[in-house]
Amino acid sequence: MSSPTRTGLLVLAATLAAASPARPWGCQGHAIVAYVADRHLSPAAKAGVQSLIGSQAPLRHMRRYCPMTGLALANVSTWADDIRVEEPTTAPWHFLDIPRGTGSSVDPARFCPAEGCVTRAITAQVARLEDTRLPEEQRTEALMYLVHFVGDVHQPLHCTTNHDRGGNCVPVDFFDERTHPNTRSRHGDWMPNLHAVWDSKIIDRAVGSQGVAHYADALEHQFGAKIGTWQRGTPADWAMESHRVADDVVYARLPVALPVEAGDVAHCDQNRTADHWHGFDERLAQPYYDAVRPALDEQLAKAGARLAMLLNRVWP
Repeated sequence: MSSPTRTGLLVLAATLAAASPARPWGCQGHAIVAYVADRHLSPAAKAGVQSLIGSQAPLRHMRRYCPMTGLALANVSTWADDIRVEEPTTAPWHFLDIPRGTGSSVDPARFCPAEGCVTRAITAQVARLEDTRLPEEQRTEALMYLVHFVGDVHQPLHCTTNHDRGGNCVPVDFFDERTHPNTRSRHGDWMPNLHAVWDSKIIDRAVGSQGVAHYADALEHQFGAKIGTWQRGTPADWAMESHRVADDVVYARLPVALPVEAGDVAHCDQNRTADHWHGFDERLAQPYYDAVRPALDEQLAKAGARLAMLLNRVWP
């Protein structure tokens, strides 16, 4: 969200949060990332995580949107979305607007505005978590932010924009669900949209009735041999990797090619942005689902692997 991108978010954040904010990777996606990470924590990191959130978390109680699971790390994985209602200034910490088509040699930090972005937020929360001089409550909150933001940076549409608020302004049909104006929003949103499809709808369809723990087991079986090779790099590297997935998969596999457009908007009815993208009549069904599912699964597995890496470094 740089310059006019989603800069207006700080003004709109409280309103948007109150109107059921988008939940990156959705409830199930963030939980899956946590379950994958838990399988690769060292004994010291497991004990450290348990000491902060194992008894009763989160410390700051508010209405929780997502249902609880059997794993503490998964239970707090969407806390950062819930707290946005009370702390709307944290909203920019969930994404980094890298314009679609940006070359791989560009430093993504140039697109991180003063109010923050997901890569800077990850670095900041790791530092807080490592600082044992801080009160336990602050380190607990750092852990709850960290598990969420590592998931966010691996959601491709949290690291790209195409004059569409990271796909939020691109109305799409999804299987039998027809896109329509979101009457709960005053900002021109449509549902479903491309961002929502990647946040939750593909994952929800893939998980079905098997549950997140079983799905994480399946990812472990599929990608277990690659986990070690993925445990490297920086948040900036991961953001650029996600950005490339957005270019090469999210947009490239759409039934109707969308042109690359510069800049962004603060909300979807600005300059009739959603109407513009609705004109491309994107209808996503089994061919799109089958084409993008492998990349989505790999991003979830990478997020879990790298979250484990960071936590193992905090508690060596």
